[in-house]
Amino acid sequence: MTLAFELASLQQVREPQAVVVDARRWAQNVGVVSTDFDAAHAFSAEYLIRRDFLVRPTQSNFQRICSQLKTERHVLVGVASNRPDYLPQPHWEYLSLGDAADAASWDLETTETTPQTESTPWLNRILRTQE
Repeated sequence: MTLAFELASLQQVREPQAVVVDARRWAQNVGVVSTDFDAAHAFSAEYLIRRDFLVRPTQSNFQRICSQLKTERHVLVGVASNRPDYLPQPHWEYLSLGDAADAASWDLETTETTPQTESTPWLNRILRTQE
């Protein structure tokens, strides 16, 4: 499987790195979709996310990925409730973040779980283990 995450979807999970690591257990390729490459690079660096590709959300980019990464399935996880217009059919499936999180037991970020500090989630975990 080739799995692509919209950047906005990764920004809404509690532990983005853990989500990508989990996805790599059953997906051969994991990538990020964003119109803002600088934001995607910064987010990937901050959360130590290893991605196989980074693309802009256009139909031609998704067709190119499909032809380059020959897997049985190609799935996009996004924040919209409906399939985006740019996603080519029939080669790509769409899964909303809520459905994907439910199926994979990923925790979504809520106002109750949002850290009140400006430190990274990684640093928060380190600090909590040393208390």
